[in-house]
Amino acid sequence: MIMRLSKALIDMDMADYTEALDPAYTTLEFENMQVLAIGNDTSPSEVTNLNAANNIGVNSLCAICGDRATGKHYGASSCDGCKGFFRRSVRKNHMYSCRFNRQCVVDKDKRNQCRYCRLKKCFRAGMKKEAVQNERDRISTRRSSYEDSSLPSINVLIQAEVLSQQITSSVSMLNADIRGKKIASITDVCDSMKQQLLVLVEWAKYIPAFCELPLDDQVASHSNKSKNIS
Repeated sequence: MIMRLSKALIDMDMADYTEALDPAYTTLEFENMQVLAIGNDTSPSEVTNLNAANNIGVNSLCAICGDRATGKHYGASSCDGCKGFFRRSVRKNHMYSCRFNRQCVVDKDKRNQCRYCRLKKCFRAGMKKEAVQNERDRISTRRSSYEDSSLPSINVLIQAEVLSQQITSSVSMLNADIRGKKIASITDVCDSMKQQLLVLVEWAKYIPAFCELPLDDQVASHSNKSKNIS
């Protein structure tokens, strides 16, 4: 449903769009962009079409340009192109101007011709700039959590490396007689590969995340590593 909002709320939502995107527009006077309200310039049929486009599902057409929708993004059924355009416009606080009468056709072929009217149609279709900000906050939270949790993992890897080096030292002593030979036999090569795989297995035992994997996954991982050794 498209809500009729007061001018004060319109001005509040669009106040951040203060950065001129196209130098060609800098000489144009920018008035308040009434993109959240349905004024005299919007016919009832246009409103009906926008509502219908949003209600027929994620496999329908984009409510902004009519291209194939990939899902409901920021509150409206839209394609990836309009989704990305809206996200960039909000995050960079872009201010757009229309060179015509602010009633430009926004479809699959002409959606890039007037960014002012495209953004206006995004808001009318139901996209909300708050959804973009919430998405950024969630990404920042996940990144911060990942960075905090990555520090212990590094320490675990360092400890596992130290322990594996101790195992490697004992293996090196066992293989001392092989190094004295001028030509290694097939048996010598196989024994060396077995020792390398043993070191790999022992090293993995000191990594908690690896030990939490299902046994089949652990075996598959070691199997792939053994192929690399060979």
